[in-house]
Amino acid sequence: MSSCESQSGFGVVLFHSVQGALGAERLLAAAGVTYKLIAVPRHISSNCGFCIRFEWASKEAVERLLSGTTLGVEGIVAL
Repeated sequence: MSSCESQSGFGVVLFHSVQGALGAERLLAAAGVTYKLIAVPRHISSNCGFCIRFEWASKEAVERLLSGTTLGVEGIVAL
């Protein structure tokens, strides 16, 4: 998981599958984390075409919610 600073104020969670992204979407929504399901930006490589964009200030909460899950998180990247 990336520890770089975000230039845009956002980060993305990358997944190995669409099912993982959709599962994470449910977890983040239930926890009240602001997010958006988006297409993976072209400059970022991923096995899945979708990722979760979130406010970088919420990075620790996102990591905490997704750690230990079987959602196939590929990584967290600053935008």
